[in-house]
Amino acid sequence: MKEPPDSPKACSGACGSCPRAASCPTRRAAASAPVLLAGARPEGSARDCDGVGFAVDIGSTTLALALYDLRTGTLLAEKGCINPQTAVSPDVVGRIAAAGSPSALQRMQRLVADALASLLASACSSAGIQPASVVDGVMTGNTVMLHLLTARDPTPLGQIPFRASWLAGCDDVLIGRPVWLPPCIGAFVGADHVCALLSADFTPKGPPALLCDLGTNAEVALRANGTIYATSTAAGPAFEVAGVRGSEILDAIARLLKSGVISETGASQGELPFLAPGIRLANSHIRAVQLAKAAVAAGISVMLDEAGVAPDELESIYLAGGFGCALNPSSAAVVGLIPNVPSARTFPLGNAALAGAARLLLFPELRPRVVELARSVKLVELGGNEDFFDRFIDAMTFGPSSFDL
Repeated sequence: MKEPPDSPKACSGACGSCPRAASCPTRRAAASAPVLLAGARPEGSARDCDGVGFAVDIGSTTLALALYDLRTGTLLAEKGCINPQTAVSPDVVGRIAAAGSPSALQRMQRLVADALASLLASACSSAGIQPASVVDGVMTGNTVMLHLLTARDPTPLGQIPFRASWLAGCDDVLIGRPVWLPPCIGAFVGADHVCALLSADFTPKGPPALLCDLGTNAEVALRANGTIYATSTAAGPAFEVAGVRGSEILDAIARLLKSGVISETGASQGELPFLAPGIRLANSHIRAVQLAKAAVAAGISVMLDEAGVAPDELESIYLAGGFGCALNPSSAAVVGLIPNVPSARTFPLGNAALAGAARLLLFPELRPRVVELARSVKLVELGGNEDFFDRFIDAMTFGPSSFDL
């Protein structure tokens, strides 16, 4: 299997060489194991059992696995690879279509299960432990990924009214191990987002805050007035160009906007720079970023409006996901991807989904509580929402004005 690059681009939590590794919530989950929901076991205590456990984040693009000593909470090994389902389709919509028959669904299930089994074996080998000592696991991912992992038909997720009859939050046996699958919120707001909420202390009580989990799919949560709102929108591959980190693309566009080479409409006024040797920023890249950032900004705007919260009232913005983990908040605000708040109020989380899964592994008493948390989230539907469409068109313009709607 192809390993993801050792850079924040993949941000699987498994590379260990990310510049933010020292503060990555995935890597400190076992060291400090902060309890994020009140009344759980005190910080620093360990599970009353021997053996080894693993946490997994099944991303649309990458797979990440972290191996822990359950009694001490020690992180033993981390592994990551490209999700082999990308060979079938790069996005969840294509995979839903590709799993349309029982045989195709079984193939999709085997692809991811075999890859996860290989990652677990590799992690055990690196840690110098016997696979038989692995006694528990937590596997998170978006709703489609968990359907494919468990060989459940994902077809209803891709058809109107886009409802999921199964939202996980249950025990299972996968890759020969007992595992727990965290709950999903809806068809396109998955268990990975619930784990990110857990990682960020994102409970309903607290000041207005935003959590943006940005990758191939963008899932966004807003806390306001004692409620958590959540929505999702497609970002697609706009933030990735072969050989270049998505954050570098956004940084380049932000610089060009400031210098006037790119106008607010996205039109280029001069020669565009090289992003890397042999890779020049093209008008097609700019257009793709415009589309993706407009979708994310419009989704955020719809939620802010529904909650009655102004962008400048946000006390915190958390950034997570394969793209969000390496995002420069200043560049994101310049292009209008996120609201323009002081940089001191923006917090990168790395792979928050894997970090949350690790917490649920080490603190299993939190599992019923996150089921309750997921059920309490108010899902904001964007499909067929005329307000979203109008805001999307307005947000196609680069700049902080994306939120002055």
